[in-house]
Amino acid sequence: MTHQKEFAIVPLLLKKLLVRAFFLLSGVPVLFYVVLSYFQVDISISILLILVFVFFVLVFVRKYFQKIMHVLTKSNLYNKAQITELREQYKLKEVAYQELESLNFVIDNAALFASTKLDGTVIYMSKKLGDLLGLDKKEVRGAIERLLSVKEGEQQNINDLIGATRHKIWKGEVALTSRKREELWLELTIIPMNQSFGKQSLFILGNNITESKIARETIDKIKESEYEKEVQYQKNQASQIVEAQEEERKRIAKDIHDGIGQMLTALKFSVESINVENTEDAENKFSNLKKVFGQLIKDVRAVTFSLTPPELSDHGIAPAFKKMTEEISKLSGKQILFENKTDFEGRFDSLTETNLYRVGQEAVNNALKYANSNYVLVTISHNKDLLSIMIDDNGNGFDVQEVETSEKGLGMGLFFMKERVNYVNGRLFIQSNKGEGTRITVNIPI
Repeated sequence: MTHQKEFAIVPLLLKKLLVRAFFLLSGVPVLFYVVLSYFQVDISISILLILVFVFFVLVFVRKYFQKIMHVLTKSNLYNKAQITELREQYKLKEVAYQELESLNFVIDNAALFASTKLDGTVIYMSKKLGDLLGLDKKEVRGAIERLLSVKEGEQQNINDLIGATRHKIWKGEVALTSRKREELWLELTIIPMNQSFGKQSLFILGNNITESKIARETIDKIKESEYEKEVQYQKNQASQIVEAQEEERKRIAKDIHDGIGQMLTALKFSVESINVENTEDAENKFSNLKKVFGQLIKDVRAVTFSLTPPELSDHGIAPAFKKMTEEISKLSGKQILFENKTDFEGRFDSLTETNLYRVGQEAVNNALKYANSNYVLVTISHNKDLLSIMIDDNGNGFDVQEVETSEKGLGMGLFFMKERVNYVNGRLFIQSNKGEGTRITVNIPI
């Protein structure tokens, strides 16, 4: 800084030195000659004295000029250094300018960016944002909300956001409608900036999230649809369960009313009609009563067995299946057989055993009732990890795929079999073809 001040006064210093040299070389000899003339000094001596005086003046002036040359030399070196420094600064400015141009290009073509005054008047908008909104470069002026959307409601929303972000940053998702009438979703960040002289402006950075927003909405609709289907499915299940329970109650009530109820009524009348005085008639009626009581006991056992067989709770699933096949075979007069291939004697919890028993019972009843089977084989086999129960019949059979894909889906019986097996973490397999019988397999982990 000191050298800079020193070299800045070089022109003034040169001017002073030149003025002094002029006066010394021109004015002082003349003055000296006038003095010599006044004292009437000889002309030759005067000239000699003047020459001597001029010589001393020249020696004195020489020092001034040496000083000037020294200053000029240093000034020249300083100027060269300044020129070199200026050239380097110019190069740096060129590089910075190129980088700034590159940055402006990136911002203009790769970023959704705009800057506005505090009231929302547009100062600058990137080309990419303008293209997205369908704006021509000449149209980028005026209020930012009118450029971002053509709908009044969306414009008012943007205007409210700008008014609320004068002192804090705002970030969120905004719905827009472009000049092309395209519905857009932008994730906007509005940043208030303090400029010089106390002025403020707003920087608006955007990210186009239209595709991801549409994808999210589509996924939400799919989830909602799946949820509604699941709810409807659960409702249907509940309805079928209630319906099946009602049918089971009706069946039990019918069996009791038609069988046990009628027998009890007959017993009542028989007992009331006994005349103890007529010994022969009383004996005949007592004999008939014994037969009725015997049949009544059988019917009660049949009804209670169909509800919960004592073998199931006392001995387990294998003995319960054996007893079931024997009873159904007696009642139906058809071949209902049971085979315990691996002599399984294991036990499960009561709930699991009950569900497995009901599945086997339902499979046998379906084979007799719907498939017109005259032969049913219930087989049990197991290994250390798995128990397998198979129910084979020689009935009519059916197309499994056709039943599963139909509007009604699985029948009530098959539906409950599947639900019960799923409930105990097992797997149900149905193999059947029309005219070739059916095999139902239940696998459950031990």
